Amino acid sequence: MVRGGFNQYAEQPWPIFWSEQSPARLVTESLALLGAGKSLCVESVYGLHGYHNPRLRADPASRFFRLPPPVQLAGNWTSLVSRWVPANSRATVTVIPNHSHWLLDALPRLALVSEFPPDTRILVPNQLAEYQKETLAMLGLLERCRFTSEHHLELEHYYFSAPTAMLACYNPYGVEFLRRAYLPHRDRSFSGPKKFFIRRAGKARQPLNITEVERFFADRGWALVDLEKLGFRQEVELFAEAEAITGIGGSGFTNAVFCQPACSVVQIHARAEGFVLDGYLEWIQQVVGFKNRAILLNCDYDLRYMIPLEEIRRGFAEAGVAL
Repeated sequence: MVRGGFNQYAEQPWPIFWSEQSPARLVTESLALLGAGKSLCVESVYGLHGYHNPRLRADPASRFFRLPPPVQLAGNWTSLVSRWVPANSRATVTVIPNHSHWLLDALPRLALVSEFPPDTRILVPNQLAEYQKETLAMLGLLERCRFTSEHHLELEHYYFSAPTAMLACYNPYGVEFLRRAYLPHRDRSFSGPKKFFIRRAGKARQPLNITEVERFFADRGWALVDLEKLGFRQEVELFAEAEAITGIGGSGFTNAVFCQPACSVVQIHARAEGFVLDGYLEWIQQVVGFKNRAILLNCDYDLRYMIPLEEIRRGFAEAGVAL
């Protein structure tokens, strides 16, 4: 976390609260809460500060020039939309919220929904993956969701649930909510491997010798798992029952929020000048208690790199994880 520069360890305190705004105005793709005189709700844009630029200034709601005519919605509403889980108005472009942001930024905002009126509906991005819809259905909330593409809403009653857990913020609250909400509903009929390598087929940050790396692990009894081929209930069960997990660093490791303390997690990270390491898994590990280790490999800025198999052997030996 220190070397990465995101300052997750310095992001406390984050207040856990909700507030009622009647009426309310939400603007731009982040649907940030706009007050009288164009005052902007600080919590709806993740705060005044940030690791590179102040988050308030980086949010589109702080710099819009013109808005479309507002869409008026009667009744009670809350929202999961933000800069990192945006409403997308371009019908020809599919923008699916990143897995890590969906789990850590969006879903924990539902922890307070039971305190809202029972007919409160939920604004969500208009483009969601099927597993993201499944996460809402598992909470019994999918039918209350409005898939939203508009960038200017006027709501009769808005129950703002502050984003208190996020990718760049150490916060046990979000992890504990996810474990409490989803572990009891995992697919216990699914029988997954206890020791597996997370595949990233077609994703960025792949090493040039990924086929050799995957064969290295497969030859040693590690299963190769493509998480995109699993339902969310199966993913939760897979990580809850895992004994050892490895792979190239990516958002799939966010599922480690469902691991047991006895599990060992080893991430393989490409590291280049100007490429920021992300220590979010470290703060999740501090909450959950699983064993966590990173193997750091130097590479060019364009992330074209090879993974020496000897580095894997050395990294696993240092982590005390059997290959």
